[in-house]
Amino acid sequence: MKRIVPPLAAGLLALALASAASAQSWSDPGRFSVGLGVGTNGGVGEVAYEIDPHLVLRAQASGLDFNHRFTSRDVVYNGEAVLITGGLSLDLHPFANAFLISGGFVSGERRVDLNARPSGSSFVLGGVTYPSTDITAVRGHIDYGSTAPVAGIGFDNTYVGQHHWGVRALLGVQFGEHPPSVALHADGPLAADPVVVSQLQAERVSLAHDGADFSYYPVAQLGLTYRF
Repeated sequence: MKRIVPPLAAGLLALALASAASAQSWSDPGRFSVGLGVGTNGGVGEVAYEIDPHLVLRAQASGLDFNHRFTSRDVVYNGEAVLITGGLSLDLHPFANAFLISGGFVSGERRVDLNARPSGSSFVLGGVTYPSTDITAVRGHIDYGSTAPVAGIGFDNTYVGQHHWGVRALLGVQFGEHPPSVALHADGPLAADPVVVSQLQAERVSLAHDGADFSYYPVAQLGLTYRF
């Protein structure tokens, strides 16, 4: 699995270093904080502002890119999941302590790229075996929508007490399109054949059904924060 932090997250880290250098004295933490972490959505970078002891506004960026091989209706796909998003969340601390309830949204790339190639000299599509010279590939993507609401609960002691360093943990869900939209097309001399077109439509329906399990994407994050 390959995890990446998008440019915005790297910018957040640069902001952290610059701000820490010009921040208040070590004994006087303020209302701003920055953080870095990892989770099911990849590498995470964030900036936050404490509105009051009960409310914290957070801007976050995350990135994840990994490959997965799977089979759908006899077609073996090489899938590449791409989750590169940024978003805003409002954290409610109902008891003015580390416990939080979070809600917000993320926006960006939320898809699985698909690529299926012939196995040897043949390609099986919809139960029909085609010569690899007639169908050279099937390509497309599963799209979960560019914007998704996100909600969760967690622990964040960044603004509890007068310390600078904190720990943040979150468990939640991103709510994507259900079912997801699927685009699929074939390459090769028979790509426009009515039978092939019909089989591709059946593939789209199958992939949308199978991919719906990930429309509600679980989010688990753990990271460190610095308050200044």
